[in-house]
Amino acid sequence: MVRRYDETIDVKQTGGAGETGDGGRGGASTTTATAPESFLWQGRLYVVRTVLDHWQERRAWWRDAREGGDVLTDARERQVWRVEASAGRLGRVGVFDLGFDRGDAPGWQLLRVAD
Repeated sequence: MVRRYDETIDVKQTGGAGETGDGGRGGASTTTATAPESFLWQGRLYVVRTVLDHWQERRAWWRDAREGGDVLTDARERQVWRVEASAGRLGRVGVFDLGFDRGDAPGWQLLRVAD
């Protein structure tokens, strides 16, 4: 079963562009992202075991347009990583989709979790 989320998370990226404590908005680069190494979600640290896939997808700009958002700004794409991760070494491994939005307020979000 796949559960959808739209929650801001803190992500540490490979290559030293890490984010800490600011909703994934800080770090060395705010317009690009490298593969996630670990992430903090609901007070638990998840360590990425494997990156399964990486792609770009369009944001759901039509939802923002109905609420009076700027359609051109909201039509941007976001990078998505599908990863296998676990909470600690002995935790159960799950599949997570993590998205990085490069918009006006760049940051990471947990998009989907598959059990």
